[in-house]
Amino acid sequence: MNPDDPGRLAALDSYDILYSAREKLFDDVVELASYIFSVPVARIAFVQPQAVWHKASAGMEPQEVLAPEQSLCPRAIVAPEPVLVYPDLEATPDQSTPAMRARNLRFYAGAPLQTSQGHCLGTLCLAGYEARQFTVAEQGLLRQLAALVMQALEARRHLRTAQTPTAWEKLRREAEEILHNQMAMVRYLKARGAGQVPVPETLLTPIGKQLAEVAQVLTVAG
Repeated sequence: MNPDDPGRLAALDSYDILYSAREKLFDDVVELASYIFSVPVARIAFVQPQAVWHKASAGMEPQEVLAPEQSLCPRAIVAPEPVLVYPDLEATPDQSTPAMRARNLRFYAGAPLQTSQGHCLGTLCLAGYEARQFTVAEQGLLRQLAALVMQALEARRHLRTAQTPTAWEKLRREAEEILHNQMAMVRYLKARGAGQVPVPETLLTPIGKQLAEVAQVLTVAG
């Protein structure tokens, strides 16, 4: 996939998401991702030809703009793997970027935000200051969270262009409330797992079921 493909860029523009104001639903998703995987940084990033813009961030500056060569997200949207993972960038400095090194970030995992037509708009990504393994099961849940972001984007685009201007705001608040309620269960499950890293599959499976309820709300509306 070419990150500068006109079809991909047209798809990205169609969501009217670039440089938009912060929205709690997306902020909540990155906060949840950071918590689930016990990493200090989680972000929703959109990749443009000349910039990578972060719609939501946990653990770093919100709405930050980075040059593409400073970010690993442009690689994640073209990688053959479903999730691009760098367990220890300190051990492979040629794979890192100046910004990652300046921030002492050693771990990265990025799951593409992919449309139903196959266009990768950006990533839901994680980063950490310590090297760590990221299991296949963890990758699967990160992909589920990325799919949840895409469902929110689809619902946002659909409802903002509908005849009821407030429809997206109403749905967003509903999804935020459900996500907030599910967080209580996620906290319980995480506490039961005593903060294990990597997160055991026995915890990821019930967490995934909780997230599916949020996705269902967004899917029905979108």
